[in-house]
Amino acid sequence: MKRALLVILTLLFVPSLVNAIGPSFALGPFAGLELPLAQSDQAKGSTFGVRGIVKALPVISLEPHLTFTNYGDPSFEKASITNDLEGSKVTSYGINAIIGAPVGAPGFRPFFLGGIGLYKATRDQTTAFSDESTDLGYSLGLGAGIPATPVLGVDIRGQFTIVPVESKSSKKSVSISAGVTYSFGVK
Repeated sequence: MKRALLVILTLLFVPSLVNAIGPSFALGPFAGLELPLAQSDQAKGSTFGVRGIVKALPVISLEPHLTFTNYGDPSFEKASITNDLEGSKVTSYGINAIIGAPVGAPGFRPFFLGGIGLYKATRDQTTAFSDESTDLGYSLGLGAGIPATPVLGVDIRGQFTIVPVESKSSKKSVSISAGVTYSFGVK
């Protein structure tokens, strides 16, 4: 009986709570630069993708994302070394937790983010060499949202990512990106 009453009260009050805290969902594309840290086998590259933002509480949101990164071809300093190495292509998907209000609040909206995801790196060489791996990675970052209209916003962020790989090492990078988000549920 108590569970049934709790379910009924939840169904009655959750829609009004969601409306009270503003838009509950946003979606949009982003693009930017990817800068490898302490990696001689990668050069700076580009990143782009799509992310959704689901507001869990007024100041906490969840952000599922799908990201595509293309690192540039590395160059070596010594003239005696020939360079056949190509930059990696990384496809990642995961979820970020955001503290702050990236969408649905008026004015400048700073936020912090932390996330976890799967990172699939591939490197196809023009020779017979091919390399592929999928690893669990983590990210931390800072960003800001700026509303352009009541339903459209601009998102700018910097994010540090670390992906532990075999042999007790890791791949580290910093991305700087900008995106556009469209908020659903705005009245």
